Amino acid sequence: MDQKDSSRRSSKEEKGSSSSRENTSGNERDGTYIADKYASQILESQGRLDKYTAENDHLLDEVSNLRLQIREMKNDRSELVRAHHESMSLLAQVSEEKLVEFKSKSEQEALESKSAQEEALRTVLEMMEKDCEDRVAELDAELARVEAERERALQLQLEAASKAAEESARKQEVEEAARLAVEKLVQERQAKSQEIGHLTEREEQLKHELEMTKKLAEMGKNAAIQSAEAIADIDESAQSPTTPLVESKRPPVVSRRGIQTYQESPFLDDPINEMTYGRRIALKLQNYSCYQPRGTHWDFNGLGLQSAWAHFEHSVLPRYISKSVSSLKKGNKSRGGLSADSDDNDDDWLYSPGKNKGSKGRKGDLQRAEPGESESPTKLYSPIFTPLSQLGDFGLGVGLYFSSLRAIALISLIAGLINLPNILYFASDVYSASQPDVNFLLKGSAICTEQVWVPCPTCPIDKYENSRDRIGGTTTVTQDGELQPLIFAMKNTCDGATMNVGIVNLASLGFIIIATIALSVYQKRKVVEFDEQEQTAQDYSIEICNPPKDATEPEEWKKFFETRFGVHTTCCTVTIDNDLLVQALAERREVLHQIEEKIKEGAVANTLSLSEYAAKVEHRRGLIGNIKSRISPGIPELVDRLTVLNQKIQGLAQQHYRATKVFCTFETESMQREIIKEMKVGPMTARMNSVHAINPNLLFRGEIVLDVREAEEPSTIRWMDLDVSWSSKIKQLSVTTLISLAFVAAVAVVVALVRAQGAAYAALAISIANAIFPMVAKILTNVEAHASETGKQCSLFVKIAIFRWVVTAIVITIITPFMSTLTKGPDHLLQSIWLIFFTDLVISNVLQISDPVGNFKRHYLAPRAKSQERMNLLMSGTEYTIAERFTNMTKQLFLAFYYCAIYPSIFFICAVTLFVNYYVDKFSIMRSWKPAPMLGASIAKFSRIYFMTTSVAALALVSSYMFSGFPYDNLCADNTSHSAYYGNWQVTDGNGQTSSAVVEPNQRSYHFCNQYIGPGQNFVYPVSPNAQPSGSKWMTSSQEQLVGIYGIVSAVILGLVGSVFAYRIFRLFQKLFSASYKPAGSDQGMNFSEVKTISSYIPQVKSEQFTYPLLAVNVDYVGESIFDWSDPARSHSYYDLTRDVEQLLKGDENEEICYRAFGQIRHWPPNGPDAVEVGEKPRQRSSLRRSKESAYKRNVSWSSKVTCKTYSKDVPMTYESFNANASTNQGMNFDGHAAPIFDPHTQNEARGFGKQNKGEEAPPQASPRQHFDQYQNSGVDQANQQPDIFYGDSQNQYAGHDQPSENSLQTGGSSTSSSRNSTEGSDSGYSEEDYGGSFSEESQTTASEGSRNIT
Repeated sequence: MDQKDSSRRSSKEEKGSSSSRENTSGNERDGTYIADKYASQILESQGRLDKYTAENDHLLDEVSNLRLQIREMKNDRSELVRAHHESMSLLAQVSEEKLVEFKSKSEQEALESKSAQEEALRTVLEMMEKDCEDRVAELDAELARVEAERERALQLQLEAASKAAEESARKQEVEEAARLAVEKLVQERQAKSQEIGHLTEREEQLKHELEMTKKLAEMGKNAAIQSAEAIADIDESAQSPTTPLVESKRPPVVSRRGIQTYQESPFLDDPINEMTYGRRIALKLQNYSCYQPRGTHWDFNGLGLQSAWAHFEHSVLPRYISKSVSSLKKGNKSRGGLSADSDDNDDDWLYSPGKNKGSKGRKGDLQRAEPGESESPTKLYSPIFTPLSQLGDFGLGVGLYFSSLRAIALISLIAGLINLPNILYFASDVYSASQPDVNFLLKGSAICTEQVWVPCPTCPIDKYENSRDRIGGTTTVTQDGELQPLIFAMKNTCDGATMNVGIVNLASLGFIIIATIALSVYQKRKVVEFDEQEQTAQDYSIEICNPPKDATEPEEWKKFFETRFGVHTTCCTVTIDNDLLVQALAERREVLHQIEEKIKEGAVANTLSLSEYAAKVEHRRGLIGNIKSRISPGIPELVDRLTVLNQKIQGLAQQHYRATKVFCTFETESMQREIIKEMKVGPMTARMNSVHAINPNLLFRGEIVLDVREAEEPSTIRWMDLDVSWSSKIKQLSVTTLISLAFVAAVAVVVALVRAQGAAYAALAISIANAIFPMVAKILTNVEAHASETGKQCSLFVKIAIFRWVVTAIVITIITPFMSTLTKGPDHLLQSIWLIFFTDLVISNVLQISDPVGNFKRHYLAPRAKSQERMNLLMSGTEYTIAERFTNMTKQLFLAFYYCAIYPSIFFICAVTLFVNYYVDKFSIMRSWKPAPMLGASIAKFSRIYFMTTSVAALALVSSYMFSGFPYDNLCADNTSHSAYYGNWQVTDGNGQTSSAVVEPNQRSYHFCNQYIGPGQNFVYPVSPNAQPSGSKWMTSSQEQLVGIYGIVSAVILGLVGSVFAYRIFRLFQKLFSASYKPAGSDQGMNFSEVKTISSYIPQVKSEQFTYPLLAVNVDYVGESIFDWSDPARSHSYYDLTRDVEQLLKGDENEEICYRAFGQIRHWPPNGPDAVEVGEKPRQRSSLRRSKESAYKRNVSWSSKVTCKTYSKDVPMTYESFNANASTNQGMNFDGHAAPIFDPHTQNEARGFGKQNKGEEAPPQASPRQHFDQYQNSGVDQANQQPDIFYGDSQNQYAGHDQPSENSLQTGGSSTSSSRNSTEGSDSGYSEEDYGGSFSEESQTTASEGSRNIT
């Protein structure tokens, strides 16, 4: 801003100052001279180095030749020695033969012959010896000469290496001096540029444009030649040696894509003891090819997999800032900071810090780190020792879930202790002979093992169709000699409905009611505690639900609140109903990402070549290929879809959109609370615009009543569903609810069929259904439109809770025969209930803690992923929802309440299950689950008010019917006795099993009577002993009293629950017309900008193809501090979808269209510049231009698809060349050149679309020698190159508008619309980023000799 103000002041000074122009021209000439001088010195040094290198290579070749000659000479000498020995042996043999032949001759002749022979032999030997000596001498001389030459060559080699090192050092010194000199000149030129008052004459502009055009044409020509040569090399390595991959008549652009290159993480050096066990195992196993295939795999060195694991631990799993670092930071004002006096320790949560500002100090107060935090060392939360008070860091909903889970587990434990008398009674001899042969966990239940056969002459056989073991018969012979059948029925002799049992159960009911009220108070207290513990954007923000359709400028909203309340607005986000456009843009990014993964590395990536390649692929497809394309789209389908999306986006971007929601964040909590208190009205009041219901000074634009409420957390906003009408929401909700009910009915039928095969199978089927249905419910809920995750989670909670309640408790009761309620055995009710709890306690928790799906992705699929992005996605963790966890808790509780009357020890099983779930869920959230939205207290409140009270009502209602059903045998005594049954009998039941029966004289007979008076044919409410039919009484007197009392209690409790529901409904309707506001907790006195780990409301859409969300708003006017995530490899602007529309709608005349097609966001830090007037262009603070420093000094490259530049976030002077038409993805590691002289981060990367006021002069632009990026935001780095598939024809730099002029470049002005305010452009110089890496060496040399410094 200081630079902009100085530029404006200088523009108002005297125009045409001749002295300033002369000074500037002189500095420019000096700079050019020095740059040319150092460039010539560098070229001279490079030439000498090449010369010494060539001489050294020549000498090495000569040494190699001499060594070969020496070896040949040694071989020749060996051959001569061998020939000498052979000749000597031959002469000796010949002499011996001659002596034998002339032995008979005279002695004289023999002596003469011998003398002559010896003389001849001596002569021959002397000659041969002389020849050998001469040859050996020659070889020795030659060898000495070769050795001398070799020593000389080695000496020359050492001298050449020394000279090369000297030249290299001299070259570095020259380069460093040149860099410092040019930087100094740039600084001087920047200081002088502020004094330039106006643009030069139009004639000079045209001259400069002409020169630029000539140079660009020459560069384009050279680049086209080089591209043609490169594509020829690429085509040779295509699928066929004779048929190129893409044949294009136009000069193609070489694509140096690097999507498969690993992305080095700054967290590779984590200590081993701070890594998860999964990462440690991966580090040990990745050297084996069976774990991670190598060879031609892109991650051949394994660093990609290590980076993915680092991403999993630092960006997915929750971490906190290490106390040793945070305590050393001075002036740290963020909440949760640790004491400066505390010592470092691995267990940071075991130490208590000092008191935080505005909150009480407490044990384990850790400061949660943002995902990808790299400025300060962080550690993983402990899955065991992290206290409950710290779990609020993951959101109010998560903190309340764990606090509720622990509280309900404690309630179940105390309820079990209250039911100990009933447990002891059921397990005693008084009730059922100590329940022999009953499972230990089922002892203390109402299982009745005391059963006898009783006469039942009138019992209908068909009533026992599902309980064939309870009906039997035998035969006897009458006095007439005829056979007479005798029918027996099984009777339970256990009395479980005594008054003592009922009183204990009523006591537990009373305790649970009191505990539910206490839980409500406890949760409210925890809400305040968690809210005060963690400062979030919700504490400072408001949501305006009914903004005017045309109120899309954040500056107008800022001005409204600041003038009315005198507050400081820090952030403002205005959303519009462009969800179709954003969805199309997100899908387009996904399609482009899929294309990049499918095309080969280095292949051409322009529109024409891709279309031709797609046509060839489709032409060569066979039957199998066509079938595969239906399942998984190939290149042809993706290219077709891309074309359709481009056209769709171009059409949608030109529509007119209205404002839907406004989110304003203020600097302090008190500001937010004051505004909500003063402006809070009912939604219907705001909808009817009742201007008399509010202070007239608070009417927006003097006539509109605003619906203002406290905003939810930014991560919970569903940005694509903000503009869906209520009618559409109701239709969607109705359809998904019907589908859910149909699914419940279908699962109930399946469980009933499986139940016929055994209770164990039914319990397993119920557990599987409980695990699968949440996924089905999530799919159904994703179809629904909800403005926030809170509404979505509530809908999901209702679906899953109803399903689990019905399937787990109600269905199992319905499908189990009434007479099998108290009997023992695997096919009876209580055995089924125990198996359900067992599967939930053991199998479900074992599967959750082992995380087989997540580990399969991380350890099998990730090492075989095709790119770093895909590898990171596979490391994203297992998705979970807090609603599903709440339903799991309420399911356990509901099941315990439902059957506690006949299974009192179920409270202990429920308590153990909930305690295990507490630690298993805490482990999962710390080690395997994906981060969830920061939900508020709505789910916990919804669960407590509606489902907890429903569970209490179910306890009272079901228990009353449970006690009325004793003894569960459907037998009522008669007043008569049948003598034919007297005696001992062998009774055979319906299953063919035989047992004995004894009928004493005068023993009464029984008849069948339906003892079930619950929902059905004999339904009675409230339950009463008077429901027994006349002549068919089965209740004892004590049981009748208990049932009468319980019937009244259940009716009262049901009435109270109904009153609670009615009151809640009344309050909902009341809030439509009147509203009150009561803040949660006290004002902590902290400013929004002082909280380090805080975010704001940035519209975004999540994609399964990208690790981080895509941004649906222009982020050039915000700082990176308000993001709740940070990609260590790319800037936030990479994910900005608004830039894609700019490239598709090319031309300055479409800038206003692009601007109005998206919502707006502004960020005004307290010490930053003030807001501009409505309609003016906002000042730019692009998150793309930032220079992010990291505590880890690694060179991690990041890239922006739209600006087509690749920078380094850690080392500003390090960058990689980038081809404009190349496909873009994470990594972007292309072939680079020397480091640029100027810092690329200081370039003007932002762009705006605000209207230019009439009469306002065009804003200044950068000088060409200051490296003004004239292709900024054009999608390319050089003019007139071939279109890219991403941007179409928008890469033609001068299509539809004038070229930049010399004077406009020199003065920092813009030759396009005034909305492209580039006052920061003067801080940067030319670099080879502007032209990618497409120029040949000759063209680069030519360009470096001109006015632009292109390396």
